[in-house]
Amino acid sequence: MDIHQLLADKAEECKTVLCFGVDPDMPKMEAAIGHGKTAEQTITPYFHPIIEKLLDENAISALKPNYAYFAQYGFVGLYALEDIISHYRGKVPVILDGKRGDIGKSSEAYAREAYDFWGADAVTISPYMGEDSVKPFVRDGKLAYMLCRTSNPGARDFEELAVAGGKKTVFEHVAARAMEWKTGLVVGATSDAIKKLAKATKNEVPFLIPGVGSQGGDLEMVMDAIKANPAIHRINASSSIAYAYAKTGGKPADAALAEARKLNAVIRKAF
Repeated sequence: MDIHQLLADKAEECKTVLCFGVDPDMPKMEAAIGHGKTAEQTITPYFHPIIEKLLDENAISALKPNYAYFAQYGFVGLYALEDIISHYRGKVPVILDGKRGDIGKSSEAYAREAYDFWGADAVTISPYMGEDSVKPFVRDGKLAYMLCRTSNPGARDFEELAVAGGKKTVFEHVAARAMEWKTGLVVGATSDAIKKLAKATKNEVPFLIPGVGSQGGDLEMVMDAIKANPAIHRINASSSIAYAYAKTGGKPADAALAEARKLNAVIRKAF
């Protein structure tokens, strides 16, 4: 199936474009389920109940496991990543947040890892090395999200640099290439640049939008920017959902669902 259609269909089915970012953090998980356990005993037992509850309630329309958060725990963490992806593949679009990108042959290997080994529907990549580093990730039925105007403070260091005689920023050039190369874009909710980018791409390029939740992104502003075609986009929230229990108490899965409902109260106005 065309990946744009897959995203749109799932969004319409669930009446949301909320994406749950799966970022295992041992201290935060241990505070809820007890100390003295290994990563193997902690990661999947913690996240499966949360994901199941979110899916049962149609509270999310994508999963975004962050490779680094799993890899920090070595092979045990990677086995947990495989477990989560294989369990939910086909039930909801899976975006592997790996931020890959290298010279052509290396990118070909990274693309096979993301799509053929992990079985992800989409992957985040860096466009810094140019077209030959991006093209291997462009595949029928799959989607590569190029880093564009990201949500972190350091985004200003390079992404906002004026180039081409000062007429456009680096992130605007990346957006133009996304239309040409048929990729998606990572566009943070922490900057109103999303308005400019949605207009520049005619709201036809899928955005992966981090920064809502603990980073303080403006959800109302984001929804206004993508209102012309919301279903192809995904708004990601990670720790604000995963570790909501730390603020509200109760079971992690119940607290996660309550936090997702708050976000969806805004998002669902578009459906």
